[in-house]
Amino acid sequence: MGWKETLADKLSTYADSEFDYIETNNISDASKIDLGCTGIYIEATTIYFEIKNITHLLRENGRRKTAQAYTMFKEVLTAISEQNEGFVNCFSPNAFLVIYPGKEETLKRATEDAMRIASAISEKYKTQFSFITGLEFAMGIDHGHLMGSKNLEDNNNERITWFGTSLYKAMRISKECARPFYIGISGSVYHNLPDELRTTTRRILGIRKSIEMWTKVTYQYENVKKHLYQTNHKISLDEA
Repeated sequence: MGWKETLADKLSTYADSEFDYIETNNISDASKIDLGCTGIYIEATTIYFEIKNITHLLRENGRRKTAQAYTMFKEVLTAISEQNEGFVNCFSPNAFLVIYPGKEETLKRATEDAMRIASAISEKYKTQFSFITGLEFAMGIDHGHLMGSKNLEDNNNERITWFGTSLYKAMRISKECARPFYIGISGSVYHNLPDELRTTTRRILGIRKSIEMWTKVTYQYENVKKHLYQTNHKISLDEA
């Protein structure tokens, strides 16, 4: 049988079969997923981390330095997120997903980690990233259900392919964010955050006052006017 006939048989098998999946929040080890299934279904909070200007980086710094920076971003995201039961997925050559399986309790963890990531890259480890010029990044956060599929013989959760409205909404939100407002969250995430992640205190004219951390921004999502919330607030790694 030639390759075209083999391909036709495979496509027919996929098209005629039900897409099976299991519901789970434990995907730290993809080998635990039943080999009889072809996908997994989870509820999660997702950080979409975007390298904003990848073509500029390639043009001005070259492939090697850009690849170095990409690897360093991944190290930062992994080191911070794994402290809060998140995991990193290499989504594309200029983006990562940081996924926190679970219900609304993951909103706080993901938002705090995004603030730590912003602090780590722009402050704590700024010197280490100084070898590459013009580095810009942003993060969008949303919560919802995701469907993941993988090669059944591949037990690496980094190579699961994820689909879900919340993922693409987080992606869209990141497009609206830029230095110094590195982080954007959906309206539903904002309204479900605890007070300590919505307001902070500052001394104004000698008086400590509570102020809003987030700025409300209008944007278009699927031709519908929506609101997101941006912040330049960070959490120092020294507080971790």
